[in-house]
Amino acid sequence: MKSNQIVIRLAILIVPLALLAAGAGVFWQGTGTAYPFDTLRGETVLIRGHGLYRYDTINSASQELGQDVVTLIIGIPLLVTGIILTRKGILRGQLLLAGALGYFLYTYAAMSFLTAFNPLFLVYVALFSLGLFGFILMMSSLDVDEITSHILDGFPRRSIASYFIIVAVFLTLAWLGLVAFPSLTWSPPAGLESAITMVIQALDLGIIVPTSLITATLLLKRQPWGYALAAVILLKILTMGTALIAMIISQKLAGVAVDPLISVIFIIISMTGIILGIVTLKNIRD
Repeated sequence: MKSNQIVIRLAILIVPLALLAAGAGVFWQGTGTAYPFDTLRGETVLIRGHGLYRYDTINSASQELGQDVVTLIIGIPLLVTGIILTRKGILRGQLLLAGALGYFLYTYAAMSFLTAFNPLFLVYVALFSLGLFGFILMMSSLDVDEITSHILDGFPRRSIASYFIIVAVFLTLAWLGLVAFPSLTWSPPAGLESAITMVIQALDLGIIVPTSLITATLLLKRQPWGYALAAVILLKILTMGTALIAMIISQKLAGVAVDPLISVIFIIISMTGIILGIVTLKNIRD
């Protein structure tokens, strides 16, 4: 069986599970009120107290709700579109499918490790696993030389490489600024709340930052893998970037205090990535 056929089957399994996970997050609200909770480190946080995310803090729950909305209205439709186009042998469809699988991999890795235990824990783990192996198989099946040969002359190679460098530098400075001093003093970093450790920061510093720098380097050297990685990551940002913006909006609606400067930078980076993702699609011919 060709790897693409396996990937399509894995992606098809994601659709109903993602509908269940994200749909429950959005529509399972229930009743109850927020209440204070003292963490292991002596901080007092507000627990949401109702809905699927009743045991998460108001801050975490608001971000999870924003993510669920984007998963329902953008993530799943893009995944289905990628499945259909990949079945037709369309190159842009394969790249779109890889990007969508990357979104589900990252999203449900974070949900599996960070969200307070609830009845859908095993669904999160299943989505994480399907996204992981689907993404690996999809990337291994890509013909990077073919992708390079289908890139049009208008592809903004240097601009995209610069974008990835900026993303890597920003995430490094933002997250190291958050965790470096607490790591030396054993004091809780801001934003830790009821979590045991910094999951998102671990994913970003351990995966996103190195991948961004590697992609930028390969692009500047005109290496085939640079074009392939850039296309896949930017298509992932079509959903992940929108999700980040939705999280910030959801936090504001929930009354969560957010750093205005960091929020604006995240929004600018997300919007730029979305625009570059669209430009990338337009500069790949089938």
